[in-house]
Amino acid sequence: MESVSVYQRLRPSRYAFIIDEDNLDTALLAVALNTALWGGVYNPIVPIGPAENLAATLQAFDPDFLVVLSEAELPGELSERYCRRIVSRYDLTRADSRTGRRVLGFGFDILPVLHHVHQNEVRFSVQPTRAVIPKPEAVTGWQEFIGFAHGSFQWLPEMDTQYEELFRNLLHARNVSVPELTPLPDQETSLSPLDFSGHGLRLLGGSGNVSSHVIYVGNHLALSDLLEFWNMRATGRTVAFVPFANYQAFEASVRMTAAEGHYPINRGTDNDADLQRGHSLSDDSFREVCEWIATLGVGQLPQRRWSPGFGQETEWYVGDISVAEVEASSHEGFAILDGTQMTPVKLITPQYVWRDPMSELRACWTVEVTLLAGYSKHDLMFSFPNEPAVERVVQRALAGGQGEVRLGRRGIVLQGLQDFGRPNFHLMPIKTRDVFEALFQQADLKIWPSQPGEYADQIIRKMGSLHGDCRVFKIKGVREILDRLGDGSVLTKGNMYETVTRAVPDELGQNWRPELYDDLILQHGQREPLKFSTIFDVLLEKRILRPGFVFRCPTCLKDDWYHVSEFGEDYTCRFCFTRQRVDFASVRDWQYKADGLFRIPDSAQGSVAVILSLWRLEHFAHGRGRYLTSQNVLARDTGNKYEIDYAYILVDDLSTSYDLVLGQATRFSDFTDEDMHKMSEVADHFSRKPYLAFSTLKSEYSEADKARFRELIGRGYRVIAFTREELDPYDLHHRFDHAPHKYALRLHELAENTQHLNING
Repeated sequence: MESVSVYQRLRPSRYAFIIDEDNLDTALLAVALNTALWGGVYNPIVPIGPAENLAATLQAFDPDFLVVLSEAELPGELSERYCRRIVSRYDLTRADSRTGRRVLGFGFDILPVLHHVHQNEVRFSVQPTRAVIPKPEAVTGWQEFIGFAHGSFQWLPEMDTQYEELFRNLLHARNVSVPELTPLPDQETSLSPLDFSGHGLRLLGGSGNVSSHVIYVGNHLALSDLLEFWNMRATGRTVAFVPFANYQAFEASVRMTAAEGHYPINRGTDNDADLQRGHSLSDDSFREVCEWIATLGVGQLPQRRWSPGFGQETEWYVGDISVAEVEASSHEGFAILDGTQMTPVKLITPQYVWRDPMSELRACWTVEVTLLAGYSKHDLMFSFPNEPAVERVVQRALAGGQGEVRLGRRGIVLQGLQDFGRPNFHLMPIKTRDVFEALFQQADLKIWPSQPGEYADQIIRKMGSLHGDCRVFKIKGVREILDRLGDGSVLTKGNMYETVTRAVPDELGQNWRPELYDDLILQHGQREPLKFSTIFDVLLEKRILRPGFVFRCPTCLKDDWYHVSEFGEDYTCRFCFTRQRVDFASVRDWQYKADGLFRIPDSAQGSVAVILSLWRLEHFAHGRGRYLTSQNVLARDTGNKYEIDYAYILVDDLSTSYDLVLGQATRFSDFTDEDMHKMSEVADHFSRKPYLAFSTLKSEYSEADKARFRELIGRGYRVIAFTREELDPYDLHHRFDHAPHKYALRLHELAENTQHLNING
């Protein structure tokens, strides 16, 4: 048994509101609904077109549900992806079954939050609080702007709940009038309805190339500017909208945002608020405002004349504007893993759940669950790649509980939870193979183990563990011993000593190289440098070698090797079955044969090269990866068959981002053009391109192999190229001294280093 760390983060469910293009009415409906939702200030409002902008924004925000206010149909891909997570226009309100009253039909209503604040902070106060209800001047566009900036209940669908009245009564809020093109009075201390939608929430992350504080200069009458402003603020940033039509009246807003946005990031580097041009504003108008702000003495603020790109993240770019995660509370506990069973965990619930005895519970929320465990359980996975096929595997493994289950950016997302007796989180452990099969199935590929793959897997299991127990295969002399014993030969300890310690190079290189092996640890408590006696002990302990003697039967005169278990003082000849006495006087040295799978020629059909490749990846990933040894692959679309030597997946511990590696390993022969062609064909089936790893037990690749790799890289494939120089050492710090990344932390850095050393050099 072992414990599984279960980290829970409770938050309001995140909704993305899909509206018609250029339709102010549906946008205002979305604003009002978000004002009435806990967490609403962090929900994006997105036009249904253009489709690429919609998809990028949804990818950036990773919403739990879509609220579709548009009359147009969702694009087919989004409709399929969110098929069970869509709130339609007809679901915005519902009739309470107890009272018949029309209430909000989805999400976590803001009213329990207001009741909580009332009970804990306001109940015994007779004075007005900081809560305010803005009352904008009734002129064209100004009420709409104030709604976007500070929230409003004005455009809610017809319900029996009077939100504005309850807000005023529960919080002792006061009405404040806001004349056209002037800021909210006492904005430094006032709390508007939209502010309360974020009550009790913490922001996590949200990095990117947009500052944490933004002064947004735009046209307050342009819907495009209002939506861009809303969505920038929904990422978790502090954003002040400065209408160009009367920007000087908003000097206090500019100064406050600039002051809050100026703080040290690290030694010698300060953060400053950004000046952001509105989507509809001309460059000349934006320049005019920037020049005015420069006269205020708030510092040289960075200017951004382009719109922020949501979801624009690549391997080399951290993203233009990243979305912060929202958290109300968290809890760290554990479950017990016992074989293929895991004990259930009680899910945390919000502190704001409030029950009206006359009506039904109206709150539902989301809990994100991250599992940390199983570093020794390579057959099971606890972190999962965020792919639809894998999501279905996770959904099948979750027993009981409530709400919808999906994979989000940080792990398993349990959404739409309600307080019916505290639900449990009960996940059945998920097999590594099931996850790999789902990934390949999504790529229209079928996989099943090949015979060499079965050999490699059984060798690893027999050794005990990949990382801790397979290090002995790093030693070239050991690999040569296995090759010699694989044909049934017999060796003495002296023969093996000479093989392992031989320093004279041959056509396959030099066996013993102190710089590779002196610091290799094979046993607990081992003293450095590594000695042959330690190597020999490990070979015996792991039963790679079988000790015995060769006896000649005096009756039939036949020679044969007998394992130590087959004789005492006597042995039985396996040819004539005569019982013979052992002639101990004639035997000088114990004689050894390979045991088990190592009796198969060529080091169990290339298993050692595969094991060393996986060992290197596992060491690089600090034991966080999962793998399958050699697999047969069938492309369902073409019927073509392939074989890969291994597949390796690395999923981030604290998120669902991942990298997949497909590997080919050879001992001493070159790869072929056909190898390159097959690997690239398999990789082409995946929408997220995998790394292609190649391994050789030679110290360097042939010029022909280097040319093949360059051609593959030139076609856009990500290549990792291992040689003996990367497979045999324990650490690669010395090997990477003059590589692009001395301390490679990510797979793309590992790939660049191996390409630099083994292909381009």
